[in-house]
Amino acid sequence: MRKFAILMAVVMVAVFSASGIVAAAAPESVTIKEVQKTKPPVVFPHKTHAEKLGIKCAECHHKGEAGKEQKCFDCHKAEKTGDAVSQKDAMHTKCKGCHQKEKKGPTKCDDCHKK
Repeated sequence: MRKFAILMAVVMVAVFSASGIVAAAAPESVTIKEVQKTKPPVVFPHKTHAEKLGIKCAECHHKGEAGKEQKCFDCHKAEKTGDAVSQKDAMHTKCKGCHQKEKKGPTKCDDCHKK
């Protein structure tokens, strides 16, 4: 019986981790300022997206294994590098595109780049 309980605990952790439900390490917010020189930085509500909206980590952090996700800026630099699009293009495509598709969330420049 004890072996079964341990096995079930391991399975539950694996299932929740793979499904993105384990987002305890998600920061409250992330300020994105590395690229933008003409507009104010963007404060991204990371924890809200991870927990309340149920967005799985891998949807945005598409490189790296669970728990060791890379930051956007690790691949997406100010300019296109190799196969990676620029950070600005990545954010506008992924973030703005999702907001347009879901018909909720900011889609205009000043909605994200607050003065």
